[in-house]
Parts: sequence; C-alpha cells; structure tokens
Amino acid sequence: MSKKTIAKRKAKTAKYVIARNNAYGNKLKGTKIYFEGKRPSGLKDDGMISFGKHILELLGRKYDRFRWIITEETDSITTERGIVRVRTSHDTLSRLNKRWYGISRDMKTDIVGNSFASQFPTDFQKSDSAVYVPGILANLLTKEVLPRLSSDDKDALRAILPDFISSESVASVNLLKAEAQIQSLKDLVTDMERALLENKSESWWQTYIKSKILIIQQGYIKALDKLNVAVVETKYPDFSLLTHDSYLDILEIKRPSTPLLKKDESRGNYFWDSEISKAIIQVENYIENVSKQGPQITVYLRDRHKLNIQVLRPRGIIIAGNRNTLAGQKEKDDFRLLSHSLKNIVVLTYDELLTRLRNYIEVLEEFRTMPISGND
Repeated sequence: MSKKTIAKRKAKTAKYVIARNNAYGNKLKGTKIYFEGKRPSGLKDDGMISFGKHILELLGRKYDRFRWIITEETDSITTERGIVRVRTSHDTLSRLNKRWYGISRDMKTDIVGNSFASQFPTDFQKSDSAVYVPGILANLLTKEVLPRLSSDDKDALRAILPDFISSESVASVNLLKAEAQIQSLKDLVTDMERALLENKSESWWQTYIKSKILIIQQGYIKALDKLNVAVVETKYPDFSLLTHDSYLDILEIKRPSTPLLKKDESRGNYFWDSEISKAIIQVENYIENVSKQGPQITVYLRDRHKLNIQVLRPRGIIIAGNRNTLAGQKEKDDFRLLSHSLKNIVVLTYDELLTRLRNYIEVLEEFRTMPISGND
C-alpha cells in the first residue's frame, strides 16, 4: 500500500475522544466528541472541555441521533445518513468561554463585595443593583417573552426606555418608531380582516372605527365626539376628526356589508344604493350646519377641548361597503364616476382601508431596511 493511500485513509478516519470523565454522568459517558483539523487545546483525553456536557445534553434533547464535531472555522448543522452532524467552531467555543468568564467574574465580585459590606458595613457599601453581563438582554428580550413580563418588568422597561431612546441617533429613534408601528399596524390588519368575516352590527363598527381611526387614517391628530353646541333645531355629526393642519372632517360609518350601487336596468348604468344615498344626504346636512355655525363651534372647541382652530367648510368621509362586491368593469367605472362627482364627500370602502394600511406597512418595512448613519 502506497504512502499516499495510507495518508488518505488516515485523513478519512474520524478523530474523536470518548467522554469518560465522571462530570458527564452515566448518561453521557461513552459519547464520542469528534473534531476536524487541529485538536482543540482545551479538549482532554477523557473528553472534558468547557461547555462539553451542556452542549451534549442540549443536542441529546433535540436529536435522536447526532454527532458533535468541533471544527477550526465551521459552524453548521447538516444531516448525513440519518445522523445530524452539529459542527461548532473554535471561535464559538472561545466566545462561550469569554462570556462565562465575564459572568463568573462579575458574580464573584458582587458576592465578595456584598459579603464584605455585611461584615464591615463602615468600610464597604452593599450594592443595591444586580450585576449585568453584556449580551443577556439580547437573549432574553424576544417577542415570546412579552406575555410573561411581570408588572415590575414593565415598569423597569418604561423607566429606562426614555434614557435609551434619547441616547440613540435620530435615525435609530425613527427606526424604533417604525418597528413599533409595523407591529401595531399588522395587528390592526389582522384584527380588521377577522372582523370583516363576521356579521358585526353597524353600532359595533362605529365604536371600532372611532377607537382605531387615528391609526387607520394617517393625518388626523384628534377624534372628537358629538359637537354638543346649543343651537336650536341644528343637527351635528356624532363624530368629527381634527386634521394635522387644524381643519374638521366629518365621519359617517356604515357596515362593510352595505350595498354600494344599484343597476338601472333600462339604461345599464349604476347609481348609489339607497343606504349610501341617505348617508350622503346626512353628511351634506352636517357639513351645511357646521359651516353655518362655524363661530359657535370654534368657541365650543376652544372652551371644551382647548383647540384654537377656525372652522371652515369641512370634508365628509363615509366609510361603507367593499369594492370587491363591484362585479364588472362597468360597475367599477360608475362607482369611480359617482365618487368623483361628490362635492367635499369621499366614499371610502373597508377593503380600501385595508389596502392603505398594507401599503403603509410596506413603506415602513422599506424604511426599516435602510442603513442607519451614525452621524445624525
């Protein structure tokens, strides 16, 4: 047999040590710890190596058949011939060791300091805060842990967040806001989709939209309940919105199942369904009344809500129906023509609301992927 063939066979032969140290316990004794390339300096003949027992226990709980292989550079998990091969690099083991050294050192320092403070209170002061080791929060603070936070945990987060945010760059703060908005908007989309599948009443949708409108419709800064201005024989809307530039909009809310159009069979055209027609007339009356009583409403908003605005002719928004109920192109075209013919009134469908929310989520997600400059 040639020397070259012998060398190849040696290269193919798996290198390992067998765990014989009593620290592994009876269950792990006899387990082979493999290595590729250079043997780790910390791997003893009896299998002892830092974190070896913990890694083998973790893999044993996860896989029925596995090999733990220590490598010079590779971190990977592959399955070959029904055996899961978990490769861990020297660098990964080194990081584990450094982290454990930092934890144990700080814990020992803390124990010694508090012990001396108890024995010699006049010379040493007891530490009131626990030792924090960098990296712990990165492992603990995940979405899965949120439901398990205690009231004390939440109070601690609220107390520290303002200082953390103020210490970050403007871009980082905006990114945090985007992350929070994305999650809340996604939750809202899911919630609305579920509600649209159920036969909710008109009063339910009125309450729901009123509570969510500042999130659903970007650009509004305040929602106002019924304008109880004492003017005889004058009707005011139940719900109004204040725009970012201090104008009033009037909101009329109907059900998602409200029909939008009816067909004129004799001419083949479509016209507003009776429910939408009634809503349009109602909103027009509201707009007229609010416009006429602008000065009184201005005083009312100033005294009741501390809002210093001038009330001009408001815009009306009717939320009703779904565009996906419009069957053919002719019906869709007529809906567009009828909508554009309205003066100061917009008919907004529920599926259009959802589309706007999804589009805004996409904008925020695109912003989230943009690189953050450190010189804001």
